[in-house]
Amino acid sequence: MIKTTPLKVLAAAVLVSGAEAAFALTPAAGAPEIYLYLPGSQANDRFFQPALCVSGTEHVYFQNYTPANPAAATNNDYWAVYCNTDGSKVAGLTGTKRIWISRRRIGASYVGIEATANGTLLDYLQDPASANCTAHNGTFVSGGTSFPYNYSCGTVTGGIAATASIGDVTPDAFHGADNVPEGKPEIDASTIPNRYAIAGHVIGIPSTWKLRNALQYAQVLNGNLPSTCVSPGTAVNYTSNGIESLACMPSLTKQQLASLFSGGTSDWDAFNVNVGGTATSLSAVAARWVSLGGDPAYLTAPADTQVHLCRRENGAGQQVAMLANIMQNPCLGASSPALAQPGGFTDAVLATSLGAEDNCMTNFNAQNKWALGIQTTERNVNYANKAGYRFIKIDGAPPTLEQVYLGRYPLWSEYGIQWMDNVTTDERRALLALVAYAQNPVNVAARNTNINHSFGKAGYVALSSNGYAPDPVWNPNNPVTPYTRAASGAPDACTVPVINPDYATVELR
Repeated sequence: MIKTTPLKVLAAAVLVSGAEAAFALTPAAGAPEIYLYLPGSQANDRFFQPALCVSGTEHVYFQNYTPANPAAATNNDYWAVYCNTDGSKVAGLTGTKRIWISRRRIGASYVGIEATANGTLLDYLQDPASANCTAHNGTFVSGGTSFPYNYSCGTVTGGIAATASIGDVTPDAFHGADNVPEGKPEIDASTIPNRYAIAGHVIGIPSTWKLRNALQYAQVLNGNLPSTCVSPGTAVNYTSNGIESLACMPSLTKQQLASLFSGGTSDWDAFNVNVGGTATSLSAVAARWVSLGGDPAYLTAPADTQVHLCRRENGAGQQVAMLANIMQNPCLGASSPALAQPGGFTDAVLATSLGAEDNCMTNFNAQNKWALGIQTTERNVNYANKAGYRFIKIDGAPPTLEQVYLGRYPLWSEYGIQWMDNVTTDERRALLALVAYAQNPVNVAARNTNINHSFGKAGYVALSSNGYAPDPVWNPNNPVTPYTRAASGAPDACTVPVINPDYATVELR
């Protein structure tokens, strides 16, 4: 059966138990009593500890390909948390139990959902004893965010069944050639009995910094952006009050993005700018900036005019969301535009992780090559990781929570968690507690606290289809979108979001 019933009742039923003295669990604490093996998207990673762990009892374990150097551990591919849980966290749980939450990020959303649907065995940090871990309090920095850990672990173990999986988009979208890895089966969502949409994930289209600047200057010239943003005769204001501001943020349309990501448009000079009544190619606009004395650190003509793409591998959830929302793929079947492949006229590069996406965009920018990509808006907040890209608007709307709430920004997905019926009673209780916590708008809002871009707050929106009422006008403290993809009863990634008839309220602006 499809799970669309809100879990607020479950959340309210969680009991407060008598707490034991809190201590962080080590491998010597004994074997876990509850195991959760969770492959797939990183979208829910911020919620595992606060949802399930008794505060003060958790230790975090990161995988390390060079275990002789514990400081080199990362959470890029595998990580886990070991802690105590009890009835104050998990409704119906008796006493205090040790829980091992093991995450497998490698392979992205498809690999996790397929493992759930078909029982495919994968590798994980199996448990705190067999993972060959060394105590080390370290910090891994990725995408401008710091991730602390307590153990560096050198061994992953194969042959383990997934307890549940996380997807950046609901399982119904994982069919069609572009959304499934070559040689792998399509996902039949109807075979997964427990499917929960958690929250709306706001995804961005990053452009290399110098491409963003070319688009910005072009749209100043054609009057779509204020002339105060940049001018060749004036010093460039590189701050959040200048070129990084919302007012100076350039835009591409859905149709233009579909043309670029499909490879149908493979040369940036297909884009022409009306400069005083004269059609001027985009690269000529960049050259014009320099010829008029503009700061070359801001913009020069590109090394080439080829369209470069930092796309993801087939089955990566954020790319699946982009395909559904921008290219209507696989929604239109054979009529859907296909995604550009490596080796074509468009230079499409496969990035296998969020970090690889950052690196791909940064490398193209360093070469003064103009590229687009696909990336969560959790990354590159105020450019803290020095990545060489910036997010752009789509159809004039920036990738912010407010614009999703208003129904203007199109690229957002309902990320979710799913599992089969073969989980144990305690595993099911823990998973339901996780769902209830992660769906709650209070927790969604708290998660967004530090995702403050110069163009506005981004990250995640709570879903009205989970039983939470949206405010009649935008309220960042209650970031519930009035739009839903579950109007027919089940989430559908291909559905155009509509106003939720259960609340029938929306801000007109």
